[in-house]
Amino acid sequence: MKKVLIALLTAFSLSYGLDSSLVGKEFRDFRSIDEKGNVVKASQIIDHKPAVIVFFAIGDQPGTFKFLPNMNRLYEKYKDKAVFMAVLLSRSNKNEVQELKKMLPLKLPVYLGYTDAIRNYDIRKVDVPLIVFVDKQGLITNIIARPESTMEEIYPPEKSLKEKETIEERISQSIEIIEKYIKKLIGDK
Repeated sequence: MKKVLIALLTAFSLSYGLDSSLVGKEFRDFRSIDEKGNVVKASQIIDHKPAVIVFFAIGDQPGTFKFLPNMNRLYEKYKDKAVFMAVLLSRSNKNEVQELKKMLPLKLPVYLGYTDAIRNYDIRKVDVPLIVFVDKQGLITNIIARPESTMEEIYPPEKSLKEKETIEERISQSIEIIEKYIKKLIGDK
C-alpha cells in the first residue's frame, strides 16, 4: 500500500509539479536581496560562472533543517570554482536570515527571493529544496527537487538510484549526486 501511495504521489507531482523541461535551456534570471540588503539579479552573482542555486523555504522542515546544513561541505570544497546561492523564498529580512544561518548552521550566501524567482522556475512549496545547476554558458544542466524526500526528483533521471529508507541515507545519496553535478560543471572528473 505504501509503494502504491508513493507511486500515485510521484505521478501527481510529476504531472503538476516541477518543470523538468528547463534542463538544457537558458537559466532564468531573477531579482533577490543579498545579505547586506542590496537588490541584485542572479545573473550579476553568477556572471558566467558555474552555479549551484538552492531554492528553499523556512517552513520546509526536513529540507531546510536536515538537508541544507549538509551543503556546507560542498560549499567549502567548491566555493572557489562555482557560485553558490541559497535563495530563501519565505518572507524574511536580513536579521532573520542571519539568525537562520546561525541556527542551521549554514555557510552558503543567502539571498531573499522575489516572486519572479518562484514564477520563473514554477516553484511550489512541495518542490523545495530545489537545486538548479547552471553551467558557464548559462544553461541549466541538472535539477534536483526534494533531495531529502522519498519523492525526490532528479533531472535528467539517475538510473543508479537506490530507494533509501531513512532521511539521513537519502540526504547522503543526494549530496553524492550534487557533488557529481558540481564536478561536471567545473570540469573536474
